[in-house]
Amino acid sequence: MLGSLFSFLLTNASMAICRLTAGRLLVAILLFSPALAERSTATVVRFDTNLGDVDVRLYDTATPLSIANFLSYVNTDRWDGTFIHRSVPGFIVQGGGFSLTPDIFNTTDVVTDPPVLNEPGISNLRGTIAYAKIGGNPDSATSQWFFNLADNSSNLDNQNSGFTVFGRVVGGGMDVVDSIAALSKVSAGGPFTDVPVTDYDQVIAQQNIFNSEAVLINDVFVLGTPDGDYDFDGDVDADDYLIWQRGFGSTTDVTADNNGDAIVDADDLTPWINNFGTVLASTATISAVPEPSTLTLLGLAALIALRQARRANRQGPASTAL
Repeated sequence: MLGSLFSFLLTNASMAICRLTAGRLLVAILLFSPALAERSTATVVRFDTNLGDVDVRLYDTATPLSIANFLSYVNTDRWDGTFIHRSVPGFIVQGGGFSLTPDIFNTTDVVTDPPVLNEPGISNLRGTIAYAKIGGNPDSATSQWFFNLADNSSNLDNQNSGFTVFGRVVGGGMDVVDSIAALSKVSAGGPFTDVPVTDYDQVIAQQNIFNSEAVLINDVFVLGTPDGDYDFDGDVDADDYLIWQRGFGSTTDVTADNNGDAIVDADDLTPWINNFGTVLASTATISAVPEPSTLTLLGLAALIALRQARRANRQGPASTAL
């Protein structure tokens, strides 16, 4: 593995070194520091819906209590067969609370764990996922979550002591979320006043919503990709470095946030170094996000190789501030 890493990096080093910027050189210097160690790994989960897949990078380091709570529901399949019960255009898409058994007038609540403590601090920007909770009770989040369709930070970062953002959609997942938000909606009262439906005419004709007309969460599961695999295609290669490079310093493009601290930084390059050349045994169920077409690495990569050689109730936010 190390031989292939050297071969790739040294082939590109002569052309790349002249393009090394001061900022990248600083990162390279940091990588030589013995104090820089690989941190915990951030989880990537997939929401399998009947309108497409939504992949989310979770903020394991930044919001550990929230992630432990989230994975408890994932590992017990409690979101399988639930439906998106609230969609507010330009605001949020919400789910995680109910199943149709068999229709909108006969729903089953998701069995919930004790509420999780609020962990605010990361802004409710477009593409983030956050917990819903009961109004006036900051520490009331259980199973319900929502995707932010827009920059809701001025409202949701403050309302009810702030709504905990615990991850961000990566790849093309927001296209799926936007398609859900674009659906027609019907009201069935109670928590179901803004239910998106896939066949509005059928719902109106039958005056009811069944699974066949709902936006369903078929499954939520952890993607078993290697650390450093930032395009989720099952192997760690040069394309993953480019994704890290693109997101370096970003708190919004967090595809390469391997340790889940809500920013892409030098720490997130360490797993790529350690796992370069790793290929998952089976990648049949993993679909890659769009990758850069070029494979040109900057001089930083050559320095990285040297370092590697030297070491082994109705819940949810209100659309207006309360």
